[in-house]
Amino acid sequence: MLQQELDKLWGGWKVDKLLGEGSFGKVYRIEREEFGHLYEAALKVITIPQNQSEVKSILNDGMDEKSVTMYFKSIVEDIVEEFVLMSKLKGNTNIVSYEDHAVIPHEKGIGWNIYIRMELLTPLFDYIKNHQLSIRDVICLGIDMCNALEICQRYNIIHRDIKPENIFISNLGKYKLGDFGIARQLEKTSSVLSKKGTYTYMAPEVYKGEKYNSTVDIYSLGIVLYRFLNNNRTPFLPAYPMPIRYSDKEKANVMRMSGTEMPKPCNAEGRLAEIVLKACAYNPKERYESAVELKKALQSVMYEEKEIELIYPEGDKLENENVEYEISSRGRNNQKEETEDTFLLFLLFSAI
Repeated sequence: MLQQELDKLWGGWKVDKLLGEGSFGKVYRIEREEFGHLYEAALKVITIPQNQSEVKSILNDGMDEKSVTMYFKSIVEDIVEEFVLMSKLKGNTNIVSYEDHAVIPHEKGIGWNIYIRMELLTPLFDYIKNHQLSIRDVICLGIDMCNALEICQRYNIIHRDIKPENIFISNLGKYKLGDFGIARQLEKTSSVLSKKGTYTYMAPEVYKGEKYNSTVDIYSLGIVLYRFLNNNRTPFLPAYPMPIRYSDKEKANVMRMSGTEMPKPCNAEGRLAEIVLKACAYNPKERYESAVELKKALQSVMYEEKEIELIYPEGDKLENENVEYEISSRGRNNQKEETEDTFLLFLLFSAI
């Protein structure tokens, strides 16, 4: 069935295998051969609404069938607008490349299938399973994300959802930013929304519903850098190797949102610690004003850090939503090394 749809949409592309699935859809590896060359991409398939229980939930809110159809159709239209935005950002080294999309209405009932063809990338967490990060790696990640945010600021775009799940890495070792609003649009289809993961990186002014600007992205990136420089733990969590309870996460978020002064990341010293803490400043006016400014600061300390200095103790774990990954005790390999499972696409910018 999927192959038949793919043949109609983009002839020549063949479904290779399922890479993953989640609450919002499935991701497949697809490939196309031409003149002896093999091309590969990722195909994301999203169904809206996700299931009939969502339709019933909206009907129970007092809408009639026509209103329910218009409700879900408006979500599809909003997602298409995000594709227009993504097409403007196409071709930038540090932004996930969108290639094409198609929206197909269901023959029966209320619903649409959305097919998105994108470049095939490795989710950051999957990459870290096999490659321990050095402090310089984290700085490189920060610089690459600043490059992506520079482009966003050029188009007056505030990403507002920077987190590890939305960061990917290419086979050439370039970190890329994904998810430009699609995940938030998809959340509208859920009767019960859970943003606990996003809260971890959310700027206080966004959390509180206050007026905000592009420095919220600086803040979120700062928290990402803090985590990777702090044994994979965000501010105010118990120090490694102490166990983390749910109440610890709740308390940490409360402390962060209330403006409690953050301790420096345990694996960052001197100027690097200052840079990260400034990016994470509670007061937006005390943060870096732009991605360019933060990038220059990170570049200034780039070559002060040793390439071989690994920042994760042996046995520490990486948590990606509900999945835990055990960090390998192996040394760091070259970023350009390709492994069999390297090319896994993110599940639609964390939406999946």
